[in-house]
Amino acid sequence: MDERREQPPGAVTRPPVIVSGARLSPLQEAWSKYVDHAIACADCRHIGRGRCEESDGLYRAYQALDAARS
Repeated sequence: MDERREQPPGAVTRPPVIVSGARLSPLQEAWSKYVDHAIACADCRHIGRGRCEESDGLYRAYQALDAARS
């Protein structure tokens, strides 16, 4: 009988490399700045302290860009 056999695995491929000249959109950059700050800031990381003024400003900037995009 002629039974089907699984094909041998193909060559290992790597995911495409992002060109170093690639940039995030302004909305993505604003969100990235907010997240980077929130991760690094001791006040933002502490749940009981809430957000700091800088974090609030970065989040408002992100929201303003999002609203302008719509």
